[in-house]
Amino acid sequence: MRQILTLILLLRGAYGYLGPMMGVQNQCDDGKTNLAADWNPSDFSVFTCMGDPYPVRQDLEPIINDLKGRNASFDPKKDVVYHKCMSEKIEYYDSPPLRGDHRPNWARYGEYLYVPEQRWLHNLEHGSIILLYHPCADRDELEKLRHIVTNCLYR
Repeated sequence: MRQILTLILLLRGAYGYLGPMMGVQNQCDDGKTNLAADWNPSDFSVFTCMGDPYPVRQDLEPIINDLKGRNASFDPKKDVVYHKCMSEKIEYYDSPPLRGDHRPNWARYGEYLYVPEQRWLHNLEHGSIILLYHPCADRDELEKLRHIVTNCLYR
């Protein structure tokens, strides 16, 4: 009886922590309904180069994002993010976001023309590698990165 009570409390705590359950397609998030909550379907600029392609630059230094370094009070053990239904708006203050509330269902592994950050952030939370690039990025450089991600990593 004690084990059952513990299990019930754990499940109740997990639901309170996560919000809507991950991977369950229902009215909260079926991956098809109310997609305009996360992006404007008539805005092609998110996946279309509206100008000249960017030239390759050799003078760029890598950017390392360290949440603890940016915010000394950040404690990953106390970090809480929630699953939000498609009826709820999610906004981020960093671009691209490194963490935050997101949709319960994550994107399937693969290449997409566009995936809203509210969806791929869930993939990132679970250890996925997300290759984001500007639509005007140099195609040869993009192919090099694509080759590394698709041929060197199994998923």
